[in-house]
Amino acid sequence: MDRYKQNIKWLTYLSPFRTLSISAAYLTPFFLQYGLSLSQVFLLQSIFSVAFLLWEIPSGLIADRFGRAFSIKLSTPFAVVSMVAYGFSTQFWQFVVWELVLALANGLISGIDTALLLDSLKAEGREHEFVRVSQRINAFGYAATALGVPIAILLVHFVNLSSTLVADGLLTGVGAIFAFKLAEVPRSNGGQEAVRLSAWHAMKQLGSNVEARWLVLLGAVLSTSTYLAFWLSAPYYTHLGIPAVWFSVILAVRSLWKAWLSHRFDQKQHVGRNMIAYASLAGLVYLGMATDQLWLVWVVLGHDAVQALQAQPITAQLNRHMSHEYRATMNSLVNLVQRLIYSLVGPLLGLFVDKTSLSAGFAVAGVMCSTAAFVALARLHRFKTFQ
Repeated sequence: MDRYKQNIKWLTYLSPFRTLSISAAYLTPFFLQYGLSLSQVFLLQSIFSVAFLLWEIPSGLIADRFGRAFSIKLSTPFAVVSMVAYGFSTQFWQFVVWELVLALANGLISGIDTALLLDSLKAEGREHEFVRVSQRINAFGYAATALGVPIAILLVHFVNLSSTLVADGLLTGVGAIFAFKLAEVPRSNGGQEAVRLSAWHAMKQLGSNVEARWLVLLGAVLSTSTYLAFWLSAPYYTHLGIPAVWFSVILAVRSLWKAWLSHRFDQKQHVGRNMIAYASLAGLVYLGMATDQLWLVWVVLGHDAVQALQAQPITAQLNRHMSHEYRATMNSLVNLVQRLIYSLVGPLLGLFVDKTSLSAGFAVAGVMCSTAAFVALARLHRFKTFQ
């Protein structure tokens, strides 16, 4: 039996070990305990994003030249070292160093796992199952976050916040077992210079494709809306008077909700209508959070629905415009654009919140996210992208 036919299984098993399942609820409190402001927290993420931007395309070229499974395997030791070391760090400059190493690790897998999954499905004649299979893989990651909550609570109570990051680093090491079982999908390839030149041509082609550009923007806006909310969730809960001990419980509920959505919804029909719902929720959730009403805390589940369901249909449409040979580089390029938006918007929102208030930040973020998403959808409607 060809080893690559097991890739879908190993990617599914790897998913729970890539999601920061132990530390996720405590990342912002971890930074705040060492005296960082919200703007500094977002600055750290921007440093990560800038490093990621510089590394994104070269890492995609490495995957296209030497193998996508090889690239994923190479990422794991960097991820383990950076997460464990992060847990033992206390200074801003140390956080910067480990963010840079994390960017190196993530660049070697970001977009590349999508390319490997599509390659594996295509080799088996199952390319049309990408959305369903990808959502199922994500469901395993979300479920792992919920299952990690009891461990997180015990670590925070009996050790400290930092121990949750160390635990995630060790779990990433366990995930390396599955990463090293991945196999390359047979494909033809040219020399390194030919790959570099052809990949550059492929990037120019994708960039000149109007439909692809609006798809990238739509995906970037929707993912940014949930990304920013994640880093503001802990201050939001605190502002509502929710004790920190409940952060993990809330995260568990939200993760199970995302796991259920990813497992339950098969987005073969009404995709356009779904996208309208995601664009609406991206802003409406922020506006609900801006009211400062405790009874409306449940609105955050709307962002979870966006995070769980929006990416796969957009990625499937984008990959229709990508050459098979340079799929890793192209998906890395898409992630690069998303990271660029994170790095620009995150610190600005953090600074705005520091200077004004959480409520004002939520209101502004909500209006901007939904407006940008609906503009992209209106453009894509002309191409009948989701019809």
